[in-house]
Amino acid sequence: MLSLIRRLIVGLVALILVVYGIYFSVQNMDTISVDVPLLHVYQVPAFVAFIAVFLIGFFLAAAYSALEIARKSMQLRRLRKEINVSKREPHKRVRRFLREEKAPETKPEPSIQSIESKDY
Repeated sequence: MLSLIRRLIVGLVALILVVYGIYFSVQNMDTISVDVPLLHVYQVPAFVAFIAVFLIGFFLAAAYSALEIARKSMQLRRLRKEINVSKREPHKRVRRFLREEKAPETKPEPSIQSIESKDY
């Protein structure tokens, strides 16, 4: 629940910053030079650059969040599987006592008749 509240607060702050950036940039119509490596240097309105950087950050945060959710769900699935296995099998200490309680298997002693019937 706290994670959801924290994400909502961060999202609202980011939205406020985007709106402020758009308003400020449209009012001033400043242009900044963006140097794209191996291509060219472009003159871009500041609000376009601001929105582009925000969107890149948003997609990176969304991808990271999706990876975290996938990792946690896999961890939860693994823990559930371990719990199911542990419910089926007794605990290590209990297994040791169960082995000790079993009577040792002994072979029946041969009777005199079976010994006499064998030819040596």
